[in-house]
Amino acid sequence: MIDYFLPHAVRTARPACTTVTHHIDGGTMSNTPPDDSVDTSAFARLLREAGVSDTRFAAQVNIRARRQRQIDLGLARTTVGHWRRGMRPRDPMVAELAAAELSAGLGYPVLPSDLGWRGESYRHDDLGLTGAGAPVETLRTLAGLSGRDMHRRDLLQESTAFIATAFADPVLSSLTGVIDRVTGAHEPVAGGGALIRDVTETFRRLDAKFGGGEIRPQVVGFLHDQTRAARDRRPDPDLFSALAELTQFSGWLAQDGQRHGLAQRYYIQALSLAEHADDTMLAGRVLSGMSDQAAQLGHTRQSLALARAALNRSAGDSTWAVRAMLYDKHAWALARNKDEYGCQAALDKLDDAISRVGDEESPSWAGHYNLGDAAECRGHCLLLLDRAHDAETMLLQARELQRAARARTRSYAEADLALTRLRRSSPELEGALEAGDRALDVAGQVTSLRITTKLSELDEALSAHSTVAVREWRTRARPLLSAARRAGGPAAA
Repeated sequence: MIDYFLPHAVRTARPACTTVTHHIDGGTMSNTPPDDSVDTSAFARLLREAGVSDTRFAAQVNIRARRQRQIDLGLARTTVGHWRRGMRPRDPMVAELAAAELSAGLGYPVLPSDLGWRGESYRHDDLGLTGAGAPVETLRTLAGLSGRDMHRRDLLQESTAFIATAFADPVLSSLTGVIDRVTGAHEPVAGGGALIRDVTETFRRLDAKFGGGEIRPQVVGFLHDQTRAARDRRPDPDLFSALAELTQFSGWLAQDGQRHGLAQRYYIQALSLAEHADDTMLAGRVLSGMSDQAAQLGHTRQSLALARAALNRSAGDSTWAVRAMLYDKHAWALARNKDEYGCQAALDKLDDAISRVGDEESPSWAGHYNLGDAAECRGHCLLLLDRAHDAETMLLQARELQRAARARTRSYAEADLALTRLRRSSPELEGALEAGDRALDVAGQVTSLRITTKLSELDEALSAHSTVAVREWRTRARPLLSAARRAGGPAAA
């Protein structure tokens, strides 16, 4: 693992409390931590990140209070020191002013709730749900989103929800070209687009082999650092394109962990970054990722609309490998909508595209797509269209073609192969269990709620067959399936 990212994945912690103290300065009242406490609060971490002393921060909040509220707050540096050690402002207005000053110093949004404080009113946490027209605003939003993800990981899981309609405005902006472009190429700099792409590719290989559960904190930390650094550089299309790729991957990791509201926000920002960079192929990639997420959550019509938007945005300007990926998601969306004729046409276009892949230079994120993926796509689609026999043929072909390092993909395909054998007119239980065992063998290597959710679907199908072999399989699968039950996510279709 890359040690560089580890300091940014520190979890928030609130010190234990012993006595109650009243403070006049800044109107605060808080629980006082033990004398041996250290500055581990969220406020302390962010104040260090902003590089501001207690004295200077108190002065700046006082200035903000006079300017915005027309009051003389009289905040002292000693009160700021108490906040660092875990005390909280009693007055919600003071909490709002301090959070606003932190936001100004950090360059990205911080709410009182991010600090564990009570502000003046509840605000719906909509950070990241809209795309900004200006590149610098997109960077600011993404820095805030990734920073909040790092320090409020549990809260983000609970408080952010997927909103199907939120994709509409960013997609319309993408298709109509109203987002500002970053113009003018510059000389590559150390830590620029090339570095981001290389690190992202390393993370992508780890994800394909082991799943995203272990690497997501490091990916988010890297994204946060690189986004903040990008604000201090001259706008560069290549840098924005690399950040878009990393942000899209961050969205995928969140989606794979069933953090769908968070994933949606990353996808929206990734689309804005791709458009700022005028990276047509990557914009299509992000749109197809949005389609996949909408489908996973049961929004089949939105999924189809997003898959078509991806083709409209970038198919004509994409390499054959990228086109194959776009037709893949389009075919899935059509199959979920039970459009067999349309799905077959999309699959034929997919086969034509994959057959044309040659020596052309494709982006690194498309390099993995191969004949095994195309066969799997056809198998998954045929299963959704209730053509179990034909689906089995394609999934067996995919078994021979797929690469061993693609553990998540292989496990998912084996689970679907087992389902095809159960959905025959005369179920083949032995064959289903053989494929189910293969799915478990590979799934044990991967931390992926997408896979455990798919295995839950297979487990439910097998529960209708009360045999010793089935009971043994379900017993073996139980430890993996418990993660999906705790997540409470829907099965991926």
